[in-house]
Amino acid sequence: MTGENARAKQVRPKNPRALDDIDRRLVRLLVANGRMSNSRLALGANIAESTAHTRVSALVDSGVIRGFHADVNLVALGAPVQSLILVKLKDSARPRLRDEAHRLAGVRGVLRVLFLTGQYDLAVTVAASDPSELRDFVVNELSRHPEIAGTETCVILEDVRGDWVPFG
Repeated sequence: MTGENARAKQVRPKNPRALDDIDRRLVRLLVANGRMSNSRLALGANIAESTAHTRVSALVDSGVIRGFHADVNLVALGAPVQSLILVKLKDSARPRLRDEAHRLAGVRGVLRVLFLTGQYDLAVTVAASDPSELRDFVVNELSRHPEIAGTETCVILEDVRGDWVPFG
């Protein structure tokens, strides 16, 4: 989560509309392969190419599709140590929760910041080159920061992603 995405609030689709079966097929196909060409997308959804293009544009414009992203191999990029760090803020810092999330989102190595309910306030997904870089992140960006009451670091051993889309 970097740049504009780090600063944007999680928002509902701009122009919510009911998705029909064609929209659902298009979304399913794009979740499986965001680089699919429009012609292959149309073929997979059994619709005309012009319809596929118009429908995908409408899904983007309405905010249903927020973007297209590369799923990169972090090991190949020199960041094989990944972790999920649970963060609890001090009670006095809770009004600045969003500010703290955006601060963390801008720190080198941070992939994502999630707002949580329960015992912890945030979960931060981090990629590091080695355990000492992870330790430095926890010490310098979390433990020493006056807003943070405590953390729990979970090293990610493997990342297995599903392809479930919430409509069948």
